[in-house]
This record gives sequence, C-alpha cells and structure tokens, in this order.
Amino acid sequence: MSDGKGQLEIGLEALTGLLDEFRSGKTTNRRLDGLALEHHLRELSAGWDRRFPGLPRERYPYASLRGVFRRGLRDEYLKKIIENLLEADGLETAGNAIVNPACVFGRHARDIASRLGHFQVIATDIDRRFNWLYERIVWRRNPDNYQFAQDDIFNPKLKAEPIAVVFFGACGSVSDGAIDYAIQTNCPYLICRTCCHDNIGGNTTITKRFNALNWAFRLKNSVYATRREKGGGDYFSPQYSRDRYPQSQAAGVLSNSDEFMEISRNSVDSDVCRSIIDLDRYLHLVEGGYDVLYRAELFVARKNN
Repeated sequence: MSDGKGQLEIGLEALTGLLDEFRSGKTTNRRLDGLALEHHLRELSAGWDRRFPGLPRERYPYASLRGVFRRGLRDEYLKKIIENLLEADGLETAGNAIVNPACVFGRHARDIASRLGHFQVIATDIDRRFNWLYERIVWRRNPDNYQFAQDDIFNPKLKAEPIAVVFFGACGSVSDGAIDYAIQTNCPYLICRTCCHDNIGGNTTITKRFNALNWAFRLKNSVYATRREKGGGDYFSPQYSRDRYPQSQAAGVLSNSDEFMEISRNSVDSDVCRSIIDLDRYLHLVEGGYDVLYRAELFVARKNN
C-alpha cells in the first residue's frame, strides 16, 4: 500500500474530480456516472486490482436494483480476502478476536468463524432478536468460536481488542460508527462493505426519481424516519449528525455538510455520489493512521506499524 502522503493525494484528486461531476449535474445519467468513476478512480482501482484481483465484475451500476441484489457476490469475495489476509499475516493465535458490528442475523460472522477456526468471532448488534431468529430458522449448530453480544456501535461496551473489524453492509452512519470503532480500538485491520449512503448524518430524504430502486429506498426510509421519531435509534446517532460530514479534514476543505447531505439524497441513484461519501471515509481512515485500499464500496484498511 502507498505511504500516507501518497494516499491523501490520490484520494483528494479523486474526490475533487467526483465533486466536480456532481456539481455539474452529470450524475443523473448512469452512463456518464460510470465513465466518471472509471476516469477519476482509476488509480485507486488499479491499486486494488494489483493487491486483490478477481473483483466480481458487474454489468449494472451498484446504484441499481440488479446491483443491490448482487451484493452477495462482493460479500463472498470480501470473505476470501479476510480469510487470506489474516492467515497470511500469521494472526491465527487462539482467542484473537474478529468483531463484526451491525451483524443483524450474524450469518456472515458465522461463516467467517467456520473458515477461521483459530479466531474468536464476535457478532454484535443493537437488537438481539435477529440473531435469535436466525438460530431457530436455520437449525444449524453455531461454530464453537462464534458468539453474539448485544451492543450499540455508536456507544460500544464490548470488552475486546479485535485483530479485525469486519462488516458486510451497515446502513449509512452505522458504517461510520464501525469505522471509528476500529480506529478507536487501534485495530490492525478494517475490512468491510458499506451501503445505504443515503442514511449518513441522520438523513432519510431522497431525491425522487421514477425507478424501482428509488421507490424501494423511499419506502425503507419512511420506516427509518418513523423509528427515529419513536426513539428507536438503531441507525442514527447525535454523534453522527449532518454537521459531522464530511468527516475527514481533507474533504472538509473541498466541501461542507450542506453539500454532503445533498449528495446523500442523490446516492440511491448515483454511484458517483456513493463514491464521494466513501472517499471521505477513505481519507478519514488515512488520517487515522491506516493504509487503505478502496473499490466498489469495499475497504481494506491496515493500521500503519
């Protein structure tokens, strides 16, 4: 991976280019969206492909209904990266903890536990009912090295010093809470896939467009907004209000919270908008002392020695 200065320069150049695309209004055209990503993310993409070849190629934008349904391909690819990285780094000491925040059902955490038997895999979520439901529906014995702990990623109480923090799609600011958990615990590895970029900063408003994905996300966000009003708090936290974004100092020079909220409202239909939000996370991790590789909503970050 590149040195910190090189990573900041590459990330800032990509972010500057994509912000220009957003401001020009080109992100409403999916063909132009794809061309913009190919152009502005070429260095980041090339760095990822050199280190982790074999990314499942998609004919469709990730900001599309078909793209959403095919996230599982990237999740499987990410699990292989987790398995290979941790084994290659010689971290297979019994008891070393891999923490999967926002695990929901715990399906991915169980899968990782079955592949990496020398690690303790701890799945956490604010609501234990989904993990309980999965155990009773699947009727399969949990791996001996798997455990579930009820925990709120915005206010984590888990007593662990994880070797790796991993997650597979955490809604909006939940991704940011999990990323900051890795930074705060000085975790050697963060390996993850982000999702639901529209839900950063407490946002549940979406720019209305006439397609199935936009309609589905508006329906989802109406549910989220109701839960937030009732004090559910599952996906939102005052720690990650709109004023928190952009999170990185570097991105804060280029943009502001008002623009980031507008970007989030358009992210359902635009891979450029999703990438802008993820590039801010990329820069935040670099500033936090990590070597970072990013592509297609996927992050592999390793703590600098």
